[in-house]
Amino acid sequence: MKTFLIFILFFLIQQVFSQEKSEMASREKYDNYNINLKDTSLDGKWLAFYKVYDNNSDTLVIVNRDNPAKLYQKVKVKDHKWSSDRLVLKYNDHTEVFDYIKNKQWDLPACQSFGMIPKDHLLALYSYDTVKVYDLKNEQLLDTIGLVSKVFFHDDTILMQVKDGNENDLVELKKSGIGPLYKTPHTILSVKFLKNHSLLIFEKKDGNIQDIVYYNGVSKKTFKFAQVLEPQFNSATGYQRSDGSIMISTEKTKVKRQSSDPEVWLTSDNNLIHKFKNTVPDQFLWLPEEKKILKLGAKNLERVVDINNDKYFLTFSFSEMQDYTTKQVSSKVYRFDQRNEELEYVDTIKEIAFYSPGGQYIIYKKNKFWKLLNINTLKYAEINDNSFANVYFTKNNKIIFDGSEGLWEYDIKTDHLKLSYRDEPGIYKILTYDYSGNFLNYLLEINFRSRGLNENSFMFEVYDPSTLVKSFYEKTNTKYLPLIKTTTSKLVYQKTDISKNSYVFTEENYNLPKQLITLSRSEKKKVVYQSNRGDKAQADFRIETIHYQNSEHANLKGTLHYPLNYIPSERYPLIVHVYEIQSDKRNEYPVFLEQNITEGFDIRSLLEQGYFVYMPDIVFDKRGTGISALDCVNKSLDAISSYNSIDFDKIGMIGHSHGGYITNFIATHSNRFATYIAGSGYSDIVRSYFSMSFHYMSPLYWQYENGQFNLKTSFLENKELYFRNNPIYYVENVSRPILLWTGKKDLNVEWGQSMEFYIGLKRNKKEATLLIYPEEGHYIASRSSSKDLFQKTMEWLGHHLKGEEKPAWTE
Repeated sequence: MKTFLIFILFFLIQQVFSQEKSEMASREKYDNYNINLKDTSLDGKWLAFYKVYDNNSDTLVIVNRDNPAKLYQKVKVKDHKWSSDRLVLKYNDHTEVFDYIKNKQWDLPACQSFGMIPKDHLLALYSYDTVKVYDLKNEQLLDTIGLVSKVFFHDDTILMQVKDGNENDLVELKKSGIGPLYKTPHTILSVKFLKNHSLLIFEKKDGNIQDIVYYNGVSKKTFKFAQVLEPQFNSATGYQRSDGSIMISTEKTKVKRQSSDPEVWLTSDNNLIHKFKNTVPDQFLWLPEEKKILKLGAKNLERVVDINNDKYFLTFSFSEMQDYTTKQVSSKVYRFDQRNEELEYVDTIKEIAFYSPGGQYIIYKKNKFWKLLNINTLKYAEINDNSFANVYFTKNNKIIFDGSEGLWEYDIKTDHLKLSYRDEPGIYKILTYDYSGNFLNYLLEINFRSRGLNENSFMFEVYDPSTLVKSFYEKTNTKYLPLIKTTTSKLVYQKTDISKNSYVFTEENYNLPKQLITLSRSEKKKVVYQSNRGDKAQADFRIETIHYQNSEHANLKGTLHYPLNYIPSERYPLIVHVYEIQSDKRNEYPVFLEQNITEGFDIRSLLEQGYFVYMPDIVFDKRGTGISALDCVNKSLDAISSYNSIDFDKIGMIGHSHGGYITNFIATHSNRFATYIAGSGYSDIVRSYFSMSFHYMSPLYWQYENGQFNLKTSFLENKELYFRNNPIYYVENVSRPILLWTGKKDLNVEWGQSMEFYIGLKRNKKEATLLIYPEEGHYIASRSSSKDLFQKTMEWLGHHLKGEEKPAWTE
């Protein structure tokens, strides 16, 4: 009997082990990873990218673009940098100098950080208080420098803070040795590298900014901010403008009020952000050699925009017109003359303005036109809007527009607008341009951007949302040459090579794992690297695009993923994933990575477990967000109702964030689903409408009136519309089990929204489970929580849709 019991126990253990081994095998049967392109060698001939696995992302691959068979893989790489003919790799326990031409390596000691001067073949390894300097060409140690408390690396410059008694020396490493630059009794917090080898040196004492020093790299002279104005701020940063002046941005801690004093909130106060910020920002224009500092902005015009004009800045008030009914409020913009400190009204601008790289012009949408304004003269021209999306300035006084009607060109001098190129229908988008901008806008305010373009050489894409295909073109002089025509794959532009003769993309589709390719006008597409070669399932993934209309006759699409090993004669459960437009994701390859499953939903795992996965497009209309979403989902299901392989008694719905709201609402209005999973979704839009968002630092009513919910009216004007689309008001109608989950540190959708829906379900004796992750936010970030949510999601679906054992955590 004892032997028999041992045999039974052994058999059960083997069964459990076999099951675990089988599940692991499905994941380990191939090299499962994503790829993340980082950079190229200095001559552009080699690509470096990281393989992103479940457990790590420190596998670095370098591959020769001309000869992809020449490839090296380095494991556990923490950092890397290219010299002229070497690749330096940082590991936890050592540093490696890799000669990728000769496939030789030179091992050096471990370091905290490192930098190089490629032209001189110098490598500096910093570890604790020591810098070791190596000659890369001759592979030898040149020098050891002690008492180093900090190192600053930038491109081909290496600076060190060296302790000298009670003072700190800022020195530069050169081929000839150490060159002194600056000496201070204070600690150097950071160094900003400017043009002409000049520097901005930020000194600190007792945690605050003690001084800011400008070091002129040409004259070798230093100029101190404190000689003109005493620094009274806690943090600072800066940059040099094209005219040589310096912009300094600072933050100063507010004076603390008495803890017993009440906060006074007035309904006339349009700047609610300052109630939650502990610091006050300021901006200064500093002319070091003239010993002049000008404080920019004013009490009522606190936001300053540097458009790189040598005479003028733009300034506006964040709060003057702020009523929190739109995501980006209009603002009255003024021109500030730095010479005489005079203000002059420019215009009222909404959402976004583009400015020319030289700062002479700004352009922005105004009613049915684009308004081009000369900042120097304040004269303007109106340009007809032909569905323009983005604006690019050229050096020849021209403006290029992209958008849904093609590429257009406007000549500033002649005031002439013409269509440059439109060969096929779709949305035209320029991909290669020069971005220059120093304005960091807040949420809920207008934005300023600057984009420069070489009108004779750029690359652009054309995307047709009706067919879900893209084409890529390159403009060379006056010719528009195709790089690739009408591909259904997902191509994402990565880099332009050094010689500018080709472009690097990632490419993938539902049957093709992500690969690195190069495109050029002179040769066909070339595959540089193909990931996940061992994934035997790649040829078996099958999807179908479903076309349908909602009740308002909007043309929509749904993507239906078939289960792996699909057998037409069998019936399978269906998972419906909801958000808004999802058809643009149909060409993504399903790779399983637990670290990427931040919402508990993974297509590949569901397909492997024998589910259909359906992703219908959803649009919102005058009926309201919830009702119109319900209609879209119903019509999408009607469109596949004749599919005999789908078990329509076993349909589950999953949604997160806005999809979580949609799931909550549909659960209160539908009997077509067997179960629901809603993550971080709104359940009470009336309460939320009058709530404060600590993600946006604003009241939330803009999100309902003109934002994602797009109800196009206020609660006051149409309460019934809000009531009809509010899930919590219909919670008693939920007829199927629902799993809710949320992060307790969610600042986007406050976790109490999920708790409120749970309480409503509990009061009405509905079957529901709420998962609350105490350390997570809107998305599940930690590996352990992500894995937990994923496993619970699969167990929940397995029980309610496939009859598997009820999970213990739901008992």
